[in-house]
Amino acid sequence: MKLSTIWTRFRIGDLCRRRLPRRPEPAGLDREAEVRALLAHPPFGITDVAKTAIPLYDRALTHRSYANHGEYPAETFEDNERLEFLGNYVLDFVIADHLYGEYDLPPGEMNRRLQVTRNTKLAEIVRRQGLGIDGAVRRRGQPPTDSIVADAFEALIGAIYLDRGLGVARDVVLAIFEEEIAECDTHRNYRGRLQEYVARENLGELEYAFLQTGPGNCPVWAARVTVGGIPFGEGEARTKQGAAMIAAKEALARLRGE
Repeated sequence: MKLSTIWTRFRIGDLCRRRLPRRPEPAGLDREAEVRALLAHPPFGITDVAKTAIPLYDRALTHRSYANHGEYPAETFEDNERLEFLGNYVLDFVIADHLYGEYDLPPGEMNRRLQVTRNTKLAEIVRRQGLGIDGAVRRRGQPPTDSIVADAFEALIGAIYLDRGLGVARDVVLAIFEEEIAECDTHRNYRGRLQEYVARENLGELEYAFLQTGPGNCPVWAARVTVGGIPFGEGEARTKQGAAMIAAKEALARLRGE
């Protein structure tokens, strides 16, 4: 038998013995329901996700530790790193475009305000607003660190952009960052301005009380702010921070007699 024939048969046999990387499996029924529930919850508010788009969102919530089980040969699934790369730029673009259009700021100041999208801040926002990403991201042998949560958040923004386009991605991003953007604006940061005014005028203790109503997947927050034990402002919004900002705005106007 020719050497070339032996070598060819050896190569074919070797390939047959190898375990080729597995393609991503479709999301199971429980996983699909989990992904749909997360997307339906405010501030995402995406309820009509096509079944063919579920794997895209599932991939956005899959960390590389889950994608590669560490077995030999490795069982390889798609992780969220490529979507995280895309989502990072979509997120920064939306915030930068909003700052450019809404505020007359120099580049340095706009860049400072873009810092709300840094990883530690993203993880904090995810947890504080109860977006559910920290509980939905699939991982293996890894705690939900700030980096993992932030990467999954950016990957999800990337998935929303690919599935729904820039308009929906923009609406979602601005809804999530509404309070963070307002806090960067000294004119619209009513909570900060109220705190400064109360301290400057020595008006007493400033306190906020909150009440959540509505169904769990569509909550409404109500806030009441008191100064020296006297109620001066109330507000309602989709988020706790938004309700507090509205209440603070009303209180500031009443205290100033506006």
